[in-house]
This record gives sequence, structure tokens and C-alpha cells, in this order.
Amino acid sequence: MRKPYAQRLGLCVALLLGLSPSLGGAAGAKNEHFKGKVVHLATLLDKAGIKLDADAAAVSLALAGEDGKVYPLVKDAGSRMFYLDKSVRNRPMRLTGRLVADGKFLQVVNVHSYKNGQLCDIYYWCDICAIRSSELNNCDCCGGPVELREDPVKK
Repeated sequence: MRKPYAQRLGLCVALLLGLSPSLGGAAGAKNEHFKGKVVHLATLLDKAGIKLDADAAAVSLALAGEDGKVYPLVKDAGSRMFYLDKSVRNRPMRLTGRLVADGKFLQVVNVHSYKNGQLCDIYYWCDICAIRSSELNNCDCCGGPVELREDPVKK
């Protein structure tokens, strides 16, 4: 269980980052859609003959875009599902986010999957509490397991 102090500190840091263009991202950057598969950056670099250190490889993911570009992911709440759940990697995804650090990194704000060619909301669900979350962890309410769900987006 989280301590109230840690929760307040986390909230303050999130607010500070969100409100500060110099810390939280590019000022005026607009969210865009990026299609592709989230993979380990080391896999992409290996193809180019570059060996990434093992400690960096474990925490370095990127979107291999359908457009042929590579977008290294900012490791934060928006991309956390890819770091915690291997089953959502190497599959067709549509990430909503913005390019930050002069376009060198992708900060994810929303994730959709493609299942059987159809755009889906992807999330984790606790059947006991009927709570939806964006990352693979035990339920914040009851501590029980959650399951990955993908529901077709209604138009």
C-alpha cells in the first residue's frame, strides 16, 4: 500500500512537470497519432550493428513506426504498460502522443491496439472491483489480479 506522503509527492511532481513546458515537454506541441509496434530499442540497433549495454537495453523501448521511423519512448506513466507487460509489445498499436526534446522522443498520452485489424481500447480490468487501469499491476483497490482487455472502439 502506498504511503500518503509518497502519493502527495508524486502528485506534486506530476503537476510540476505538466505545468512547466521546460520540464514536461515541448511548449505548444500537439498530440499526434503514431502507428507501429513497440519493441526493444536494442533489437532495432542490433540490425544496424550497434550493441546497446545490457542495463540500457532493459529500459529502452521504441515505436518502430509504420512510416519507417524509430521513436524512442519516454519512460513515464503513458508508456508504462509496455515496460510492465511483454504481451503488448511487438503488436500493431496506435499511440497518441507528442514528440519532445526537439523531436527525438515520443511521449505517449494514450494507447490503442489493433486486433484483427480493428482499432481497440486496451486496458487492464479488475472483475472484482470493476476498475480499469492503464498498467499491469495488482488492483489498487482489492490487490487482486487484473486482466488485459481490448474492446473495439465505437465510432
